[in-house]
Amino acid sequence: MNSAAFLPVLQQLPTGKSRQIRRLGDRQTQLQSIIGLALVKSGLQQLGLRKFHLKKIRFQNNKPYVRQGSYFSISHSKQCICCVVSKTHSVGIDVEKDRPLTESLIKKYHLTGNHSDKNNAGAIMVWTQKEAVLKVCANNKLSELKQVVIEQNKAHFKKHCYRLKSFSLPQKYTMSIASTQAITKLKIKRVYF
Repeated sequence: MNSAAFLPVLQQLPTGKSRQIRRLGDRQTQLQSIIGLALVKSGLQQLGLRKFHLKKIRFQNNKPYVRQGSYFSISHSKQCICCVVSKTHSVGIDVEKDRPLTESLIKKYHLTGNHSDKNNAGAIMVWTQKEAVLKVCANNKLSELKQVVIEQNKAHFKKHCYRLKSFSLPQKYTMSIASTQAITKLKIKRVYF
């Protein structure tokens, strides 16, 4: 993939974020960041913000947001990049490549729940659900993952309830979306490179 094709996206970003992406040492991480932000732009335009420009994205504690009342979240793992946008309520997304997790990691972050199985697919799903919840709320740390309690298609964290949707994606990825409201009218874009 030619990184020059993404130069126009990089030029649309706020100067500080553009510099930050250019300083990333890993070319794949640079491309993931750029593609994720391009997906945000596309998603927000599909929601009706036709004249949306990436310079309107602001960053607080490294979490991107838009002041126009729209919400979004980006996640990437290996060659998969996902984005979710909403006009009405906070959202979070996480995608992970399916892989074995150590027993100590599963215990540390309470990843078993009702999804325990031998090949770790359930643990990966619980991981993505919990991380998606943390992404709905800014300023949360990975260490708080164990505090997110999953019950069927809901999660409880810091006295709030979140709705969840999880998916198995092609090429052995698992993705979860968390929201402060019921998740309806879902349209997902994925980019593999």
